Amino acid sequence: MLDPPRRRIAVALLALLLAIAAARVAAAQVQNLSLADFQFEDGSVVPELRIAYETRGTLTAGRDNAILLVHGAIDDLHEFDALIGPGKTFDTDKYFVITSDAIGGGDSASPRDGSGQDFPRYTIRDMMAAQYALVTQRLGLATLLAAGGTSMGSFVALEWGVHHPETVRNLILLLPAARAEANFQTVIDVMTSVIALDPDWQGGRYDRNPQEGLRRAGMLYYPWSVTAEYLDRIVPQRLAEEMEEAAARFAEWDANSLALRYAACRGHDLSAPFRGDMAAALSRIAVPALLLPSASDRLLGRDGAHRLRDGLQRAVYAEIPGDLGHRAGDAPPGTAAGDFIARRIGDFLATAK
Repeated sequence: MLDPPRRRIAVALLALLLAIAAARVAAAQVQNLSLADFQFEDGSVVPELRIAYETRGTLTAGRDNAILLVHGAIDDLHEFDALIGPGKTFDTDKYFVITSDAIGGGDSASPRDGSGQDFPRYTIRDMMAAQYALVTQRLGLATLLAAGGTSMGSFVALEWGVHHPETVRNLILLLPAARAEANFQTVIDVMTSVIALDPDWQGGRYDRNPQEGLRRAGMLYYPWSVTAEYLDRIVPQRLAEEMEEAAARFAEWDANSLALRYAACRGHDLSAPFRGDMAAALSRIAVPALLLPSASDRLLGRDGAHRLRDGLQRAVYAEIPGDLGHRAGDAPPGTAAGDFIARRIGDFLATAK
């Protein structure tokens, strides 16, 4: 029989091994779905479209607890990692959480795979269509408890509500907008023009990724993602660090992939399939929708969120406080904005059916 000190050590080692095993079981694993002859909104068809995704948690017997989360334009399926897990905002003890790389980035099919400028000019609705195939065909789900996302992800979730109202039962929309307004479009136009000024761009048919153009585009984008108040209160060293972080983040992208991703966001208009009739588009969404715009967002602004608030039948509206601007949507847990988001989503999900 082990003496007490050795017994304590053995118990501790056993507990550690069990924790490691549990973590391995709980860890998500990226999987791929291949969609044959996928047709894009513009009519172009690719023989095979790859969609990368992860799932975490367990489906209930009724298969009615699935939540789809869609990332923002510059992010990937890991954007929500800090909010997913046992006891977290998207509690995997309660929910079956699906995250997916949207068309054009991450581990999903993108221009980076070799097609470059020949990759289809995809749209927000194309992203939704691919995810609809993932949810219904690969995962075999008839309904989602909720579809949600941040910025571009909220655009996609809105399209779910419009085009598949029978499938999604709730919407969670961070930094939402009904369409890309002129301010947002202009920022994207200037940003992509900066990339094109890099001599390595070569009209998008480059041999060497135009890193300097991407870095400058990230630095140009940065001040629009925050507020003047935020820039006033941070020290110069922190400002330099954040500018460099933005530059480096853009430079991680293949230039064609980033340009086409933002082109898809630039073209976002929920009303386009309804001949510009926004009221007709919004009338198709009868499910509860949580709207969480940033009170200080100067990239998307609040007009689009107000249009959604006024046009949706069952909108729950709350503005994320603070001076973080567009970046408030990515505020981590433990910050004022992050805790506000978590609390609002938690309250909303507590009543979701």
